Formats: sequence, C-alpha cells, structure tokens
Amino acid sequence: MKDVFTTTQVAKICRASRVTVNRWLNNGNLNGYKPTPNSNWRVTKDELLRFMITNKIPVDLLGSNKTKVLIVDDNKDITYFVSKVLSEEENLEIEVAHSGFKAGIKLTEFKPDIVILDIILGDIDGRELLEHIKGNKDLGITKVIGISGNIEIEEKSLIDMGFDAFVRKPFHADEIKDEIFRLIK
Repeated sequence: MKDVFTTTQVAKICRASRVTVNRWLNNGNLNGYKPTPNSNWRVTKDELLRFMITNKIPVDLLGSNKTKVLIVDDNKDITYFVSKVLSEEENLEIEVAHSGFKAGIKLTEFKPDIVILDIILGDIDGRELLEHIKGNKDLGITKVIGISGNIEIEEKSLIDMGFDAFVRKPFHADEIKDEIFRLIK
C-alpha cells in the first residue's frame, strides 16, 4: 500500500473527479502538500484515511490499488478471451456482464474504473448504457472503451458521444490492453 497519493489517485479511490479533489485541497477540507512550488498536490495515506472517515467515504476503497475493469458483451467467447488476457495483469481486477441488465447491477456493486462495452448488446444499445454511466455521479470518472464489429459505426461519433476510446472487432488483445493503460495513466 502506498503512503502518498496524487490527486488522480485520490480521485480514483474516492470515486470523485480530479477537479473535486483539487477543490477539497484548496478549501482545506483535505490536507495535502506540494513537494515543490510548481508541482501537483500529494496526500498522505493517514490524511486520506482521516478525510474518508470524516466524510463517510467507505475506507475499503483505499484497500485496493488495482484498476477495476468491467467487460460487457453478450458474446461469451469475447468476454472469456478478454477477461483471460486481462487477468494476466496483476494490477487489474476483472468482472464480466453478458447483458445490459447485468451490467447495470455490476456497475452499482463493482464500481469499475474502466468499462469495455460492446455497442450492440442483445437487450440494450451500448450507447444508452454509456449515457447511464456518464450521467451517474458515482461513476463520473469511469472510462468507457467501446467495442464493435459493425462497420457502420464510426469511431469519431462514439468519441463525440462520450466514449473514451473505441476498438473495432476483431481486435488483438494488445489493442485493448493499450487503451486501458493509456486511460489509467
């Protein structure tokens, strides 16, 4: 477990945006320090724990430094393949949902950092699920990677809609990994 966190890490742990964390720091609600005058804020583990307890933020969120990834696709071969490849990475925690309905439950319980979302699911359009994710304050910092084999779907329109990345099926496992690691930096 780390002893010092960046504002990005605090945001991830507390399920808040970096802007909100900076506001907490600037208002003095959360105590931090800047290693040099022009550097970004840092927060000690003890201070973050105090802040979380004071503000009734579940401290179990502090326990894991793993990035939570939810894979949503109605094709079980794809979820099996992607989850198998991603589970080889020590810093990733993987969950799977095979429908939009099950994804809704997993989003609430698992609170993923990244969702790999098939655009065309059997029970719901992935774009509708994206709206739910981006509109939910508890999932505000969740990044969404759209995936689809439909050639009519344009990457630019998905990015404009709010997807953080898009990977076209069929894809190589490294394409998904590259997007995940780009988004969690």
